[in-house]
Amino acid sequence: MARVYFETYGCALNHADTAIMKSALARRGYEIVDSLEDADVIVVNTCTVRLDTEEKMRRRIRELYKLARSRSAALVVAGCMATAQPYTVKRIAPEALLVATYNVHRVHEALEQGRDLLGEPPRPKTLYTPEPGLMQRGRVAEVPIADGCLNDCSFCITKLARRRVYSRPMEKVVDLVRALARRGVVEIRITGQDVAVYGVDIYGKRMLPELLQRLAELPGSFMIRVGMMSPDQLMPILDEFIEALKAPRFFKFIHLPVQSGDDRVLRIMKRRYTVDEYRSMVREIRSKIPGVMVATDIIVGHPGEDEEAFGNTVRLVEELRFERVHLAQYTPRPRTVAAGLPQVPDPVKKSRSKRLMAVVERIGLEEHRKYIGSRARALVVSRGERGGLDAKLYNYTPVILPEGSAEPGEWRCIEVTDATWYDLRGRVLDC
Repeated sequence: MARVYFETYGCALNHADTAIMKSALARRGYEIVDSLEDADVIVVNTCTVRLDTEEKMRRRIRELYKLARSRSAALVVAGCMATAQPYTVKRIAPEALLVATYNVHRVHEALEQGRDLLGEPPRPKTLYTPEPGLMQRGRVAEVPIADGCLNDCSFCITKLARRRVYSRPMEKVVDLVRALARRGVVEIRITGQDVAVYGVDIYGKRMLPELLQRLAELPGSFMIRVGMMSPDQLMPILDEFIEALKAPRFFKFIHLPVQSGDDRVLRIMKRRYTVDEYRSMVREIRSKIPGVMVATDIIVGHPGEDEEAFGNTVRLVEELRFERVHLAQYTPRPRTVAAGLPQVPDPVKKSRSKRLMAVVERIGLEEHRKYIGSRARALVVSRGERGGLDAKLYNYTPVILPEGSAEPGEWRCIEVTDATWYDLRGRVLDC
């Protein structure tokens, strides 16, 4: 049977989709290989969230298409770019097979029938159960609980790639997490485009708190990180979610994108909350979950952002002192509302981004320095890409430990010895 090589770009949901594709192919006898040189089939799972990402994808697809043609291999382009911009992919790689995000569980059909799979699936991929062994990367695994979202943000091309909400039945999620825990996975990331909407399509209501309660009851020493949630979708279930997150099973971590600290810009973005509503949510979460880390996303230079609006965003960051900020300069995406609006000049976006990043780094360093000299338990997750060991505190704050001082999967007592704006440095104690 053919040997298949995968490359994956983008978010945790894309990595979960790759696991589904690997599972679908492995069950039909395909061999999954780690070397591009050994492949008869090349699958690239793409991201196109920003213009610079799209340009990177264009270059890589062009390279892989040339390589595939030179050795008579098949090229499959999956993911958000294949779904939202199939015309762009076909211009670069006319003979590539395209597989939409909601058809990744049918990737074998594309190969065996030699056709693109861009239409709506007859059977949602969330009913497909991937092989747990193909989901994990070392001691970490992403478990997709839902695809799609209920919003229609003016800047977002991902909405075009993941148009509808498809939730994975609760029993299937629980069974996957249980199986991964049995395989020694210690960090499980519950993922989705917006996990707060989990269940609306199959249960008729948001079921995230109930799912978390079920997962909290599973045996094992693993931890769960809950993925990104839109503020307006979390709002109706906030109290129940907070209570569920208090269970020891979960990292005290919340990813709640604000995108802008200015109400007028939020309206242009078609975000369905106000700055005051967002501020109130963060304050409530922090008052009820001590030490919780609140991560956020901010877009700088979105159409409609003037200097006053940018100043409001900076002031919100200063006020709420986010522990982690994912900062991005706005780039127009095709077929989105914001792309047709008057644009903020690139030099202005660059300048604002640099100014806000300086604030983010200063606050991050100030907050992290508070940990120096403290002692805590940390979960060793993996070996670091740049050396050392990657560990996580109870609130998902990353700690770099010396190589050889522990093993992935262990809970260890540590002392924090130093800090950067992004992470902590520590040493392992005997206790």
